[in-house]
Amino acid sequence: MSEQANSSGIESLSNGLRERNAQTSKPIGDREVTSQSLEDKLQVEEGDAADAEKKTFGRTPDGKVFTVPPTRDMVSQLLSPSEPKNISDIFVLAILGCHILLLWCLPSSFRIAAFAVIFLFWRASYNIGIGWLLHMQSNGRTLVCWAKKSNIFVNPSTGQNPHPTLYKMLKWELETKISEQYSFDEAPTEYNTWLVFRRVVDLILMCDFTSYCLFAIACGGRPAGESFIMLALRWTTGMSLVLFNLWVKLDAHRVVKDFAWYWGDFFYLIDQELTFDGVFEMAPHPMYSVGYAGYYGISLMAASYKVLFISILAHAAQFAFLVLV
Repeated sequence: MSEQANSSGIESLSNGLRERNAQTSKPIGDREVTSQSLEDKLQVEEGDAADAEKKTFGRTPDGKVFTVPPTRDMVSQLLSPSEPKNISDIFVLAILGCHILLLWCLPSSFRIAAFAVIFLFWRASYNIGIGWLLHMQSNGRTLVCWAKKSNIFVNPSTGQNPHPTLYKMLKWELETKISEQYSFDEAPTEYNTWLVFRRVVDLILMCDFTSYCLFAIACGGRPAGESFIMLALRWTTGMSLVLFNLWVKLDAHRVVKDFAWYWGDFFYLIDQELTFDGVFEMAPHPMYSVGYAGYYGISLMAASYKVLFISILAHAAQFAFLVLV
């Protein structure tokens, strides 16, 4: 009996210990789970904070704050096969193709005059056309007021937009190009207006540069009696200036992003400070000053005073645009 009692007592004692151990281990497990949950929550909050820091926030003149979605640069949008293409991209590429085809079709005696006129037209579209639009937007917010008055960005289901076809086209165009953090219906009118304005600027800038290069090709040649050393020196210097020009544009775009590149401050503001380093430490307004070094490099490679003179004229017009706009 005593052995049975002792054995049963030991069993009960051991069972009791096991029960107590099980009971005491449970709160520890709860604390471990709670600690792990807190760590996971902190990681999520840190991730959300990091995502918030990466986001750029815009502010309209009436105080509305919105997330500015990331955008691609003009050349990548048009020429990169990985970027989705829409109607406006195809339209721009078709016009550029017409320029190239025209150079090939025109008689050599008409090429120089024709492309001089074409380039001056696009340069005037840039300096006068874009300048006038920016002037009107800056002084009377004309572009945004027109967009609000016409209701082109308002969903036709509300009955306020009399242009449903235009609405669908713009919605598809813009949402195709900007798929991240962007909603056509939720974005403020100022931002959507700026996006449409940007597409017009893309057309003018691409045609301006393409027609200039084609004009240089039409005028290009090799001076009589030029030695091989002079030829190599001329092309080496010209290519160096073009590459320097390319670096200036890329570095300037790195600093100012699409917001300043496309005069976004005429439409809305961003809650972000820009650090003007790199090329901005080299020269004032680098996109308008040293950013045109490539013009003179192309003039050297073309070995043409016509290209040089039209380059100087275009550069002077750009400085006038900077001062007046």
